[in-house]
Amino acid sequence: MLDAAWPFYVSAVVAGASFGYVIQRGGFCLMRALANFFLMGDATIARAYLLALLVAMVGVQVLTASGLVEIPIRPFHWMSNIIGGLLFGAGMVMAGGCSGSTWYRVGEGAVGAWVILLGFAMGATTMRLGSLSPLRAALQAPVITIGGAPPTLATALDVSPWLVIAGLWFMGGIWLLRARGGDRQHGKWSWHVTGAAVGVLIAAGWWASTVGERPVGLTFAVNTGELLTYPLVGFPNRVNWSMVMLVAVPVGAFAAAWPSGDFRWKLPPGWSVVKIFSGGLLMGGSAILAEGCNITQGLTNGSTLALGSLVTLASMLVGGWLTLRVLYGTAR
Repeated sequence: MLDAAWPFYVSAVVAGASFGYVIQRGGFCLMRALANFFLMGDATIARAYLLALLVAMVGVQVLTASGLVEIPIRPFHWMSNIIGGLLFGAGMVMAGGCSGSTWYRVGEGAVGAWVILLGFAMGATTMRLGSLSPLRAALQAPVITIGGAPPTLATALDVSPWLVIAGLWFMGGIWLLRARGGDRQHGKWSWHVTGAAVGVLIAAGWWASTVGERPVGLTFAVNTGELLTYPLVGFPNRVNWSMVMLVAVPVGAFAAAWPSGDFRWKLPPGWSVVKIFSGGLLMGGSAILAEGCNITQGLTNGSTLALGSLVTLASMLVGGWLTLRVLYGTAR
C-alpha cells in the first residue's frame, strides 16, 4: 500500500512544484496579461498565454493519439460557462490576480494572496456545496452536445483535430511573430520560454494525473475549495491528486523566487483587503459555476479543444476587459 502511494504523491508534487516554478519565473497571469494589454498596450504576457495554449493543444493530441491518456472532454454548459466566465473575469480584476498567480504569489511571500485564497475557497465551497448549489445546478442544466457528446472545435467543424490546431497555430503565429524585441518583463523569462514551458507542463499534467482516480490535469478551482473543507469537515474523505499538486505550487514558486530576489513578505494596504477578499470570493464561486478557472478551463481543458472550455476562457477575457473599463476607463 505504501509503495502504491509513492507514484501518487511524487507525480503530484513534481507537477505542482514544476508549474509553480515556471509561472513564477515567467510572471504568468491572465489578469496581468489582460491589464497590461488593455492599460499599457503591452502584449508580453498575453503572447505567453496564447503560446502556452497552442503548445498544450499539440501535446494533448500527441498524448491522445499515442493512447497514453484517455482525456475527457468537458461538457458545454453554455449558460453557466458564459455567466461564470464573465464573473470570474470581474473577480480576478478585483483580486489583482488569477487563480494560478495567486497560488504562486504565496510562494513569493505575498500575505494578500492568502486573503484572496480564503475568499476563493469560501466562494467555491458555497457554490459547490452550500446555499448557491441549487443556482449552480440550474445554470449548469442547459447543455449543448454534438452526436450526444461534448463538442470540440474539431467535432463542431467536422474536421480532424490536427487541422484545427494547424489553423489556430497559423492564425496565432501571425500575431506572435509580430512581437517587438522589447516585449519582455524585467527580471522574468521571455514570453517564448514561459509560454512553451507552461504549455508542455499543461499537457504533461494530464499524463501525471493518471495515477489518481482519473486524469484531471492541472486544476486550481475545485481543489482550492477542498483544501478548506478537508481539514474542517473531512470533505472529500481523502486527499486527492489535485490537492497535493496544488499545495506543491507555492513550494515551486518559492524555489524560483528566493534565488531571484523576488521573495519578500508583503502586506496588502489596509483598505485593499476587503476588495481583494471580495475578488477572491467572486472568483471562487464563479470558477465552480463555470466548471473551472483560467487554468482549469482556459488551458488544461481548453487544450482538448473543448468548445465549452474555450467559450469560458473567452467569457473570462470579456468579463475582465469590461471590469477594467469600468475601473480605469479607456485604454491608453
